[in-house]
Amino acid sequence: MKKIFISAVFMAATAFPQLSFAWGADGHQSIGAVADNLLAGTKAGAQVKAILGNNTLEKVAVWGDCVKGIAPEKDFAYTSTGRYPECAPFETAAGIAAMADYVKRNNTACNPAFDEETCHKQYHYADVAIQHDQYKTGYVGTSDHDVVQAIRAAVLVLQGKAAPKPFSFKDKEEALALLVHYVGDIHQPLHVGSVFLNAEGKVIDPDSGEYDRGSNTVGGNALQCPCGNLHSLWDDVPFNYKRGKMNEALSKKAKAYAVAKAPLDQLPVLWANDAIRDARKLFDGTQFSKSTPNQRGNSWSIALPLEYEKTMSNLKDDALVRAGAHLTQILQAIWPE
Repeated sequence: MKKIFISAVFMAATAFPQLSFAWGADGHQSIGAVADNLLAGTKAGAQVKAILGNNTLEKVAVWGDCVKGIAPEKDFAYTSTGRYPECAPFETAAGIAAMADYVKRNNTACNPAFDEETCHKQYHYADVAIQHDQYKTGYVGTSDHDVVQAIRAAVLVLQGKAAPKPFSFKDKEEALALLVHYVGDIHQPLHVGSVFLNAEGKVIDPDSGEYDRGSNTVGGNALQCPCGNLHSLWDDVPFNYKRGKMNEALSKKAKAYAVAKAPLDQLPVLWANDAIRDARKLFDGTQFSKSTPNQRGNSWSIALPLEYEKTMSNLKDDALVRAGAHLTQILQAIWPE
């Protein structure tokens, strides 16, 4: 693979809200399918069946993204009918009403700033600088409603407890669908780790000195490339994993994976730490150079090192395996044998 030079425009967070879907439908459903396979015959598997009925973790894994088709500015109408095949099972009158109800309850309770997304969209990610070795509440890009906290909130509901504010998960079925999705999200490196750049395109630590909101590349969403943006490039799973083609192989790898032990509420922190580590790797060897400024913000070019495609494929494979193993782990921790 030749060295790749990608012309990229880094905008302020106001210009590029984090809209990308971690792993897309294929990745999220593969992660859910792995857990379905590994939980078969267990107490946790029986609990999942009792909550979801005829649905599976694989099927509901995309619900957290499907609800993004609800438009608050259009009186909470659903605007994505027929656009995403994976959302079709939820596009009944009752299903759309349920999605709208969820969005209404999780629209503005987190008091989003003028340049931030609606609350439920913020539940899917954090933006921790890659200079850090671990996720820590209080760092720039963390909040009381980021993906780590969203996983914790969903777990509490599944344990029969109330979710902390600003989360509003009405029942165990809703919480389980969201938990499956968030566990997938937290394993996509750019849903946790982010690069911050100053006006000259130099990588900076936003937690050292005064933080400039415009320096956040919002998990690669502000890095434009021919494919769309860097975040979208990382959302896509390797071709051989599409449409569930590798679920059996993923399940075998996930079953053999040695998960780290920790108290239940600390598991998402460990997974976030892994994601930051992976984000650091995916930016390793990249170079930023300033290009021609434009009216929307400063612009740079990003050069990716040789064999970046191979690095990306290996990191994605490992992350998908870990996600399936960790989803199984957390559900068995909620409902132990």
